[in-house]
Amino acid sequence: MNNKFFPSNFLFFLIMFMGTLFSLSSSHWLTMWMGLELNLMGFLPLINIKGKILEAEASIKYFIIQSMSSSVLIISSIIMYFLNMSWYSMFTNTILSTFIMMALIMKLGGAPLHFWLPSITKQMSWLILFMVLTWQKIAPLFMLTLLNTNLAPLMLISITSTILGSLMALNQTNLQLIMTYSSISHLGWMLSMIIMNSTLTIMYFSIYIIISLPLFNKLSNTTGNQLFMLSQINKKDTLDTIFLILSLAGLPPLLGFMSKLTILISLISMKMMMVSMMLLLGTLISLYFYLNMSLMLMIKSYLMFSSNSSMSSLNPLVVFNLLSGFIVYPLILIIMVYAMIIFNKS
Repeated sequence: MNNKFFPSNFLFFLIMFMGTLFSLSSSHWLTMWMGLELNLMGFLPLINIKGKILEAEASIKYFIIQSMSSSVLIISSIIMYFLNMSWYSMFTNTILSTFIMMALIMKLGGAPLHFWLPSITKQMSWLILFMVLTWQKIAPLFMLTLLNTNLAPLMLISITSTILGSLMALNQTNLQLIMTYSSISHLGWMLSMIIMNSTLTIMYFSIYIIISLPLFNKLSNTTGNQLFMLSQINKKDTLDTIFLILSLAGLPPLLGFMSKLTILISLISMKMMMVSMMLLLGTLISLYFYLNMSLMLMIKSYLMFSSNSSMSSLNPLVVFNLLSGFIVYPLILIIMVYAMIIFNKS
C-alpha cells in the first residue's frame, strides 16, 4: 500500500482506538455515544489518507451516515433518561429499542441499511477498508448486546444481511466491493446470536479478523482492484491466498467453517430451523463468488510448486487457518458446549 504517512496519522489512529475503547469500557449510554463520536473524529481524516477527490467524497458520505445514526442514538438515550431518570437503564421500551437497534445496524452497515457502505468502500485503500469492516464494528456490536429488544426484527435483519450480501456480490468484479458485500453477509451470522449468546458472536468476529487480515494484505499487493487482477498476485502468495479465500467461504476443514458450524448448531438447538436454513442458503450463494476468486488464482496452479514459500509476518495466521481442523475445532466445541449449558441455565 503506497499510502502517504504523516506524523498526524498516528494521532488519528490513537483517537480512533481510544474512542472505541471508551465505548467498550462504559456502561453509561451517554459516554458510549461520546466514544462513538470520538472514534468518528479520528477515523474521518484516515479515510482521506491519499488525498484523492474520491476519498474526500467517501469521508463526507461516511460522516453524514454516522452522524444520522448517532443522532438517533442520543435522542433515544435522552428519551430513555426522561422516562427512567437514569442513564444506566436498559432499553425496556419497545419503540426505543427498535430505534436504537436500527441506528446501530446503520452504523454496522447491515441490510437493509447497507446502501451507504459499498459506495464508500470502493474508493478506499485496503488498509482503511480493513478498518471499516473490522475495527469500526466493535463498539456498535457491543452496544447491541446491551439491548433488551425483540428477537424477531433482529433475526429478520440477520437473514436479510446474509442473503442480500451474498446476492449483491455475485455480479461484482471489483475486489473491494466483493469484500464489502462479503462482510455484510458475515455480519448477518454475527447478528443471529448477538443477543442470545454474545460469546459465539465474539468468536465469529475474531475468526473473521484472523482470516481477513492476511487476505487483505495479500489482495493489496495486486496491481488493481478488479477481479481478473488476482492473477497478478505474486506466485509465492498464490496458494496462501486460495486457502484464505476458501476459509472465508466456510469450506471444511478450514477455520471459517467452524465458526459457521458452531452458530448453526446453537440455532438448531434452540429450534430455530428456518433461521438456520436461510443463513445456510446465503452462505451457499456466497460460495459461488468465493470459488470464482479461487479459480482466478488456480489458473496459476502450475506455478505454485515451483517457488519457495514466502516469508511473511502474517504467515502464522495462514498456518492457523490450515491447521484449525486439528487445533481449533476441539477447543471451540468445548467452549460452545459450556456456553450453551450456561445459556440454558439462565
